[in-house]
Amino acid sequence: MSSSSVVIIGTGLAGLTTANELVNKYNIPVTILDKASSIGGNSIKASSGINGTSTETQRHFHIEDSPCLFEDDTVKSAKGKGVQELMGKLANDSPLAIDWLKTEFDLKLDLLAQLGGHSVARTHRSSGKLPPGFEIVSALSNNLKKLAETKPELVKIHLDSKVVNIHENNGSVSAVEYEDKDGEKHTINASDVVFCSGGFSFSKEMLKEYAPELVNLPTTNGQQTTGDGQRLLQKLGADLIDMDQVQVHPTGFIDPNDRKSSWKFLAAESLRGLGGILLNPATGRRFVNELTTRDVVTEAIQKHCPQDENTSLLVMSEKMYKDLKNNLDFYMFKKLVQKLPLSQVVSEYKLPIDATQLCQELQAYSTFTTKADPLGRTVILNEFGTDITPETNVFIGEVTPVVHFTMGGARINVKAQVIGKSNEPLLKGLYAAGEVSGGVHGSNRLGGSSLLECVVFGRTAAGSIAEDRK
Repeated sequence: MSSSSVVIIGTGLAGLTTANELVNKYNIPVTILDKASSIGGNSIKASSGINGTSTETQRHFHIEDSPCLFEDDTVKSAKGKGVQELMGKLANDSPLAIDWLKTEFDLKLDLLAQLGGHSVARTHRSSGKLPPGFEIVSALSNNLKKLAETKPELVKIHLDSKVVNIHENNGSVSAVEYEDKDGEKHTINASDVVFCSGGFSFSKEMLKEYAPELVNLPTTNGQQTTGDGQRLLQKLGADLIDMDQVQVHPTGFIDPNDRKSSWKFLAAESLRGLGGILLNPATGRRFVNELTTRDVVTEAIQKHCPQDENTSLLVMSEKMYKDLKNNLDFYMFKKLVQKLPLSQVVSEYKLPIDATQLCQELQAYSTFTTKADPLGRTVILNEFGTDITPETNVFIGEVTPVVHFTMGGARINVKAQVIGKSNEPLLKGLYAAGEVSGGVHGSNRLGGSSLLECVVFGRTAAGSIAEDRK
């Protein structure tokens, strides 16, 4: 087996997964590069959880699920775009991904939520104080940082290191060139490179090229999310697919102290999955099934809610606070969510209905636990009750659609190899995992599948490299 280091570009969950699997399972050394000055990418911000089917946690809650059902939900959400073979792999490998995180990194992943577009509750998170993305990224990065100190021959981590070129020789990857924070260039010889560099949602230039209608929307992405990986892979001849499929998440919090900011803090989909509802501030009424797919909820907000800011109101019950106390405490600390009596909600948000009518709206929603919701929502959790008054407290925040995730990228196959326009692997030793790749989600990603994609295809890339080095 070759002992040369695998170069991994990016320190989000895809890169951390690939590195941990290569080092821990196969004893293959890794060199990790990231242009950012800290580890985690956008993965560290993920706040709803990670999908998995047929898991121990689902069995504990007596939830019947299967990879087939998950694949069906994914294909339906993809709306004819993407690569179904990759969607099948995502679903089939999901129980292995959850088990890997639990057994290798001692993560609980003992709670579930049903997010939009899912047939059952399959989005896992841990009981405890840490949000899922932060918890998972921390566990994987801590392991690598420890190894970088104790076994530097096995793990090297270079931050503030921007990859600027990939060299090839006779149809194989041969080296990676990167620039440090002082502008000095370095070259690492490498027979295997895994791109885990993320999407391009922060890049106005790339949005203008692929989805110009979204250029003026705010984003939830960090400033490192500029599509460098897609550009480098395109230069090598990768087949970029679905690049115009950019997901707008329906709920980014509006900061009342900086309403016009082009960056928004994500209002996690679990807030709706576990009971939050959306009200149109122009009517004070619900207007959409909050748990349909993200694109449909976004379209409804843009169609029905005030056009100047496309603002809707995310309203949650006191009962829900017990389920998501840590999240809501954090949002309140950030002043993105308030706890208010319904009478004050009416005055503060200038609703065109009185407090009694607002009570009736929330009471009507609460009855859908026993009868059908005319808007089609079937998961009614942590409802408001049928005996509320204008003095009943709720948790409320203003939300607006935000550019969130790019489904398109470099096409890969089920071995995580980057594919060229001839539908064959582009270069020997060239892999991709996570948001830099395309084909896994089609035109709309399901909540909870971004972290899953990183784990499934990061582990796959590691396995493919190990197999090739035998």
